[in-house]
Amino acid sequence: MKTLKLILIPIFMLFSFSFFTGESPLDKDSPPSVSNVQAEIINSINAVKITYDLFDAESDPMKVTLRISNDSGVTFLYPCDSVSGDVGYPVYSGNQKQIYWYYSTPPTGSLKAKVIANDLHPVPIQPIVNQVDSNKLLENLQFIEGIRHRTAGQHHLQAVRDSIYNTFLRYGLQRTIQNINYYGYNAQNFEGRHPGTTREDTTYIVDGHYDTVPVSPGADDNGTAVAAFLEIARILSNYNFRNTIKFIGFDLEEAGLVGSLHYVAGGIHPYEKISGDFNLEMIGYYSDEPNSQILPSYFSTYFPAFCDSVAAQQYRGNFILNVANDSSTSLRYQLDSCARLYVPELRVLSLSVAGNGESVPNLRRSDNANFWDHGYKALMLTDGAETRNHNYHTAGDTVETLNMQFMTNVVKATLATVASVAGIENSGYGISGLFTVSG
Repeated sequence: MKTLKLILIPIFMLFSFSFFTGESPLDKDSPPSVSNVQAEIINSINAVKITYDLFDAESDPMKVTLRISNDSGVTFLYPCDSVSGDVGYPVYSGNQKQIYWYYSTPPTGSLKAKVIANDLHPVPIQPIVNQVDSNKLLENLQFIEGIRHRTAGQHHLQAVRDSIYNTFLRYGLQRTIQNINYYGYNAQNFEGRHPGTTREDTTYIVDGHYDTVPVSPGADDNGTAVAAFLEIARILSNYNFRNTIKFIGFDLEEAGLVGSLHYVAGGIHPYEKISGDFNLEMIGYYSDEPNSQILPSYFSTYFPAFCDSVAAQQYRGNFILNVANDSSTSLRYQLDSCARLYVPELRVLSLSVAGNGESVPNLRRSDNANFWDHGYKALMLTDGAETRNHNYHTAGDTVETLNMQFMTNVVKATLATVASVAGIENSGYGISGLFTVSG
C-alpha cells in the first residue's frame, strides 16, 4: 500500500496541475537562455570573436544564429554570412561558447552582436490565445472611451496618445512617433515594434485608428481597436518570433485615412517587407436579434454567398467580417483557419473584393484601403459600423452598448493569426555591448 501511495501522489499532482491550469507541466518547455555576450576585435584575421553562455533547461540541442547591428541595436540586419564556431545546429549548453565573424571590409557604425538560440520545439498557440483577458480589454476600453478629436476633444485625445506610447514602453517595444502636419494640427502615428529574431525585415502589422468624430465617445469606433492591439501587444511581447510585429495607432482616420496614408507613403523603412496588415475597425458590437444586420443592396451582386450566409441566420449581427482584397486572400485564409482552430465559438464571415475594392467603396472606408493601394496585403476586421451599430458616430457609442465576449473572441482570433504568421518560436537571445571595428 505504501508503494501505491507513492505512485498515486505524483499522478494526482500531475492531474491537479492540468485540471486547474489547463495544461500539463510536461507540455512546458522553457526557451533557451543566452547571456554574457561579449565581442572582441581580432584585426590580424579580420574577424570579431563573439563569446556567450548558453543554457537550455531540457538540455536540448539548439540552433544558434548570429545577427549584427550597425545602428546601435535598432535593427540587426548587417550582413554577417561568414561565421564559424558554436553557431548553426546542433549547439549544446555551455559557457564561453565562441563564434568567429569574418569580414572582408571593416564594418562601419556602432555595432552590436545578437546571439539567438532556438531549441526548435513548437510553441502551442492555444495557451497564448487563452491569455486574452476580457477584464483588461474592458479596463482599456473604459479609459479610451471619450471624444478624441483634434478640436472637440484635445485633452482626452492627448491622454490616449500618452497611454499608447507609455504602454508600448512598458511592454519593451521599440517606439516611433510619426508626426504629420495637418493644416497646423500635429497629427501623430504611434508605433510599437517587436523585432523578429532571424527574419527581422519581414513585418506584420496590427493597427487601428484612435481618433473619433467630434460628437462621439467612440467606444466601438474605434476604441475597441486600440484596446485590442494593446492587449495583443501585452501578450505577444513576452514571446519571440522569426518575423517582426508592429502595433500602430493611426491618427486622423476620421479625416479621410490621413494617418495611414502618411504611414504607407513615408513611414515604412526601405529594409522593411510588409507581409500583412491586420486593420481593426470596430470589433465590439454584436446582436443576436433577427434583422439587426443590414446589408447594402449591391452586396447581393458582388457577394451572393456572403449574403446567403447572413440571410440563413435571419440577418443577425452575430459575426465578425473579415475583408480582404484579391491580393490579400492568403492572409484572409490564415485568419479564417486560425479562428476555426483556436476560437471556434467566433462566427467569421469572409469576403474578397476585386482589385483594391474600388467597386465596393463601403469596404475602403478604413486604413486597410491605403495598404491595398500601395500593394500591401491587408485585412479589415469589422462589425459593420452603421450596418449593425445604430450608435455609429453618435453620442451613444459607449462601452455599455458593446459585447465584451464577442470582442474578446475577435482579439483571440487576431492574436492567434499574428502569432502563427509571424512565426512564434521557442528561442532566447543575448545582445553584446557596443563595439567598433577600425579599418
